[in-house]
Amino acid sequence: CPHRAPLPGPLPEALHRAVAVDHLAPLDEAVRGRYALSPQILRGNAASALVGAVRVLLDRVPDAPCPPVPLVEHLLARAPLEGTGTFLHEEGLGVAFTRRSCCLYYRVPAATCGDCVLRTRPPGRSA
Repeated sequence: CPHRAPLPGPLPEALHRAVAVDHLAPLDEAVRGRYALSPQILRGNAASALVGAVRVLLDRVPDAPCPPVPLVEHLLARAPLEGTGTFLHEEGLGVAFTRRSCCLYYRVPAATCGDCVLRTRPPGRSA
């Protein structure tokens, strides 16, 4: 997106509060309280799910009255999703995301996730 102006009004902050504070923080706490799972994996999974949701939304409602890409960029630029990966958007082509953490899906024989960090690493290096 060549034009990156701040989003107007309270929507970006309300969305950040709803997603990051009201939903992701309690989910992260509950999962990490029960399982020994890296917070980077949880945040990477959440960012990947967010980008997957916007991908579907752009496909189904390409002329949405409130364009979702700037909102996703806003969420990915702030804690807790900041630094989870590289988000790309090209008008007419859609969105792409490459994680900075590994979801561990590579452990399934001959499989990686759609936004796999391992595809961009030199051979012999793990996530």
